[in-house]
Amino acid sequence: MALDVLSAGLGAAVTDSIFNPLAMITVRLQVDRERVLYKSFGQSLRQIFHEEGLVGLWTPGLVATWMRAFTQTGLRVGLYPRVKAFYGDTGGLATKLASGASTGALGAGLANPIDLVRVRFQGESGALTQCGTYASGLRSGHKPRHANTLRAFLDIFREEGLAGLWRGAPANVARAGLLSAGQLASYDQTKQVALKAGWTDGPRLHLCSSCFSGLVAQVACMPADVVKTRLQSGGRHYRGVLHCLSLMLRHEPILAFYRGFGPAAGRQVPVMAVQMPIVEYIRKHLFGLEYL
Repeated sequence: MALDVLSAGLGAAVTDSIFNPLAMITVRLQVDRERVLYKSFGQSLRQIFHEEGLVGLWTPGLVATWMRAFTQTGLRVGLYPRVKAFYGDTGGLATKLASGASTGALGAGLANPIDLVRVRFQGESGALTQCGTYASGLRSGHKPRHANTLRAFLDIFREEGLAGLWRGAPANVARAGLLSAGQLASYDQTKQVALKAGWTDGPRLHLCSSCFSGLVAQVACMPADVVKTRLQSGGRHYRGVLHCLSLMLRHEPILAFYRGFGPAAGRQVPVMAVQMPIVEYIRKHLFGLEYL
């Protein structure tokens, strides 16, 4: 079981490092609900690069992202075959969906503090000429709140208590369960259909299945992803998941639940296209495991 989780974690760490700028832009678009600083993907990309440079575009939250890769992603992808077997693998789509949802929820629940720290780092705005704190929770013209990743855990615990580290956990669990169910079930099902059609279980099949699964996963999890990010970013005006949902439904258009979908899908599809073939290769050729 450890090798299952390790292989998934390694694959996730490589791909998350490559696509970290897209994750950060998605977070900033989702947090800036009033569109004060970040209005679109292209504008956000140019602004962050102008203010913070390539390092500022690529590195925020990267250590927490690696930690999340080996915990949350490692568990949700690595445990999928074993959970599917536990549920009694009949080859049906329902079993695949239940297995993906279970591993996703488990990984997110355990790793919520890591994901929260990642969001806090990636959600902070750069050093703008205009300083201030906006109702969205974004701050401009300030140094980062936390000196480093370890200090972030300690600061949040000191300021918000143990419960603060699990802020947004219900939305995070829902988001991960939906993403994992959508991704892994569609990946597994696509492979199954293709194999019956005569495809060989190898890199070409893994790549095609991964691209499709990434799109399905992002469509499925995007509303929960937006709510999770709003809660984890530290905005005090949200008391919980239901309160956040009610405020969004009351004051924002329904498409607000898909705010940042472009960069999110633009990250998710290539991430899956790179991640899953790497995970499959590591499983088969480094650790001697079967393909997923």
